[in-house]
Amino acid sequence: MDINIFAIIQSLYESFVASVFFHFLKNLSAFVIAVLLIADILLLSKRARGDWKIAVYGAKIPDLKKSKYAQKWIDINKKIESGDLSQAKVALIEADQMFSEALDKIGYEGKDTGERIAQVRSGQLIGLEEAVQSHEIFKKVVHDSGYGINLEEIKTALAGYERVFMGLELLG
Repeated sequence: MDINIFAIIQSLYESFVASVFFHFLKNLSAFVIAVLLIADILLLSKRARGDWKIAVYGAKIPDLKKSKYAQKWIDINKKIESGDLSQAKVALIEADQMFSEALDKIGYEGKDTGERIAQVRSGQLIGLEEAVQSHEIFKKVVHDSGYGINLEEIKTALAGYERVFMGLELLG
């Protein structure tokens, strides 16, 4: 007396598939899936009534033109490479303005870079600490004409700004 377990399982499966209960489960699951799809579509359409970037990304994504910032950064680096201290100071001022503009476009409000930096929470921007130090150097250069700074300090300050721009994927 051989017992074929596979034939028994197959017979049970075929009888389950042919049962009224299985058809009820199929219809119920199709109904639940349809309801969930309609709910998703309604929620997304409600969410998309505002800005499409908020609907897709969950937050407002700024319109930062990478090519514009990359070209500005190239111009800043040319000033540094000239070796002239006054041109390097101009490069530092331009980098701070570029940083301020980027913060403004991201959505940090304020009348100047310092106010915008104050709104940024720790961890929101890559390289924020370095950029804060760079801004402090910028303020010393701009507000104190007798502040003694050398080319290496300016390069270090620019590296702080560059780190933020790399984190925002504006350079590279």
